[in-house]
Amino acid sequence: MTNATAKQDSSSTPAGQESSQPSKKRKFEAYLVTVDEDLWPQVGAHLTSRLNHRQLDSIDELLSSTPPGEAAIVLWDARGAADQSAALARLAAHSACFAVIALDVADSAPGWAPEIERGQVVAHVAVPLHGEEIASALGGAYDEASARAALLGDGSTAGARGGRRTSDRGSRGADDRGGSAQIAVVDSEFAEMAQPEDLIGDSKRILAGAPQRKSGSRFPLAAVGGALAIVLVLVAAYVFLRSPDAVPTLPSSVNAGHTAKPAAAVPAVPQATQPAEESTPAAAAEEKVDALISAAQIAMRDRHFIEPAEGSALSLYRSALLLAPDNGEAQQGLRRLSEILVGRVQSSLDEKQFDAALQALETVRSINPNDPRLAALDERIAKMRDELGPAEIEAAINAQNFDRAAQLMDQAARAKSISEPKLAQLREDLRRHHEDSDVSRILALLDARMDQDQLMEPANDSAVSYFLQARKAGAMVSDLQGRGRELVRRLTLAAHKAIDEHQLADADRITAVLRSLGTPPSTIAGLQHDIGAARSQQVQKQSDQSRMLDLVKSRLAQGNVASPENDSALYYLGQLRGTDPQNPALPELSKTVQSQILAQAGNAIDAVELAQADALLELASSLGSSPEAEALAQRLRSAKAAMSGSLQDVAEASLTRLRTLDIEYPPAALQKKIQGTVELGYVVTSKGAVSDIKVLDANPTGIFEAAATKAISRLRYKPTVDGHGRPIAVSTKMLVIFRPAT
Repeated sequence: MTNATAKQDSSSTPAGQESSQPSKKRKFEAYLVTVDEDLWPQVGAHLTSRLNHRQLDSIDELLSSTPPGEAAIVLWDARGAADQSAALARLAAHSACFAVIALDVADSAPGWAPEIERGQVVAHVAVPLHGEEIASALGGAYDEASARAALLGDGSTAGARGGRRTSDRGSRGADDRGGSAQIAVVDSEFAEMAQPEDLIGDSKRILAGAPQRKSGSRFPLAAVGGALAIVLVLVAAYVFLRSPDAVPTLPSSVNAGHTAKPAAAVPAVPQATQPAEESTPAAAAEEKVDALISAAQIAMRDRHFIEPAEGSALSLYRSALLLAPDNGEAQQGLRRLSEILVGRVQSSLDEKQFDAALQALETVRSINPNDPRLAALDERIAKMRDELGPAEIEAAINAQNFDRAAQLMDQAARAKSISEPKLAQLREDLRRHHEDSDVSRILALLDARMDQDQLMEPANDSAVSYFLQARKAGAMVSDLQGRGRELVRRLTLAAHKAIDEHQLADADRITAVLRSLGTPPSTIAGLQHDIGAARSQQVQKQSDQSRMLDLVKSRLAQGNVASPENDSALYYLGQLRGTDPQNPALPELSKTVQSQILAQAGNAIDAVELAQADALLELASSLGSSPEAEALAQRLRSAKAAMSGSLQDVAEASLTRLRTLDIEYPPAALQKKIQGTVELGYVVTSKGAVSDIKVLDANPTGIFEAAATKAISRLRYKPTVDGHGRPIAVSTKMLVIFRPAT
């Protein structure tokens, strides 16, 4: 059995360290409530700089020395406590933002599980303390205190007001609801919260510039103004960032007479500031999820739990889950929201505010239809059904719990508790809301897949599939117009990319999809023209490749393997490799050409034409390494070594030149009238060719060596013969003089 149990679903981070929360980290007080002096050093060793630590002797001392509603971490030494539930209730009544860690003996862990489940205790840690367990518990408590401060406010703000109001109502809530002090706190926290009509009235007065309500109002106008500003900025960002490119043609009869209703599931959020090409679709979707969660946290802080429809915490968290179904922050946010709404149901029923109670109840049901608290609440509602009339059905419809609404209608029809005309009206409302909900859901999925750049794949879960579904379901033209324009723009870019990459089958498929979306004919015609041109180029390229292949084979048959330079098998092989590097014939052709070049290099070594052998080996190496090439290179090195020690030295004047010495004077040296000399040593092969040219001396250096070497390499001599009349190779040298003409 583990000694530390926490309510958090994800692993906690050490207290005060950075987590995935977008909000800035802050400092909290960490109160150790104990008379055991040995506990303090054990706890203090794991407190980070983000926690201000303090030790108190009792719960009474803690409550008397801390402000109501303060967000803090409370490490309570509960060993031997007479009434643990009463102590927890007092802590919760004093501040709903206390994150409590219970320090108790190891065997008490099962007894703390219900308190952890209800949220009154963040974690239980066994005494004596173990470093890893207390560090993990402190991390979870830090995150919980941060979340409660963001949700309920801290100190003198909402949290302080909530703390003062809970003191006289917490005990009644605990008595009425089985001692759940947490629900009692939430209940009293929101019992006096402004109703939706109050918010609307405030917003109208702010926008119209009319005098605002006095300070005695039950809802802070600054929060309303701030929230409205946020919503306006988000909507403006969404509108102005839409591209005004090509718009698909949509039938004017689509959804004729249908009331325009924006999709509530995915509100506009600020777009990424960096260019689209600098971030992947996955990164862009992650940024949008972060923005949605940040906006949801602001909405929670400003008490916009389920209203307005497009900017509420409920819709923002759900939008985040559309993009990232496993996002822990959004899931946890919905759980916290459910806790708040359960408290609102309780308090609203107590005050006979049935519309608010039913709206909150059905929203809780839509978040988690298996919430164990629903049964008790439904039972309480059932006892009040005569007072509620059709309000319960209307709340289920508004919360999009359509199956429950239909069930309630059937019950009302059997009990004849609602008149037939009213039932007929409710059934029509159910049908209309069901249709609107389907359209909104499809549009939300369309937006999510656009954000994830899933335009066409998978076929049944892509932006294209949801666009077509939305159009078939009767979505308004105004809802589809902007989305269709952006979808067409992205698909057109994808088609051009496929054309550039010669993926013409993909380009054809994208074009067909664009046609099904009602893309303007001019756009389709332009794509078809580009695809046709690319296909013609592809055919021409294939023809050129086939011709190159034939030329390589024909030059091999003719023996023109490496020469002439621009009409050899090697030359055409290079052309083919450049135009079609994936050609299946290339490996075998390259091997054949290399093999023949190596054969010529071997013949050159045998004929002591070492310069030619060198050049041929270099050409062969351009086609890849091979054991044959390595063996020939070794033979060439041996031949050069043998030649340098056995060649007869002769004077160049004793040799018979077959070509004149043609020297090209370096232009820069000629312009400056620089003169100089270069002495070269070289070998005249048995065939009269020049090889192994070496610069023996140059004056000045670095100016004339290249020109001299080039001139000597062009010389040809009559072969020298030995005493038996056999041609032999000899070595010689020459002094080349560079002197500009006068």
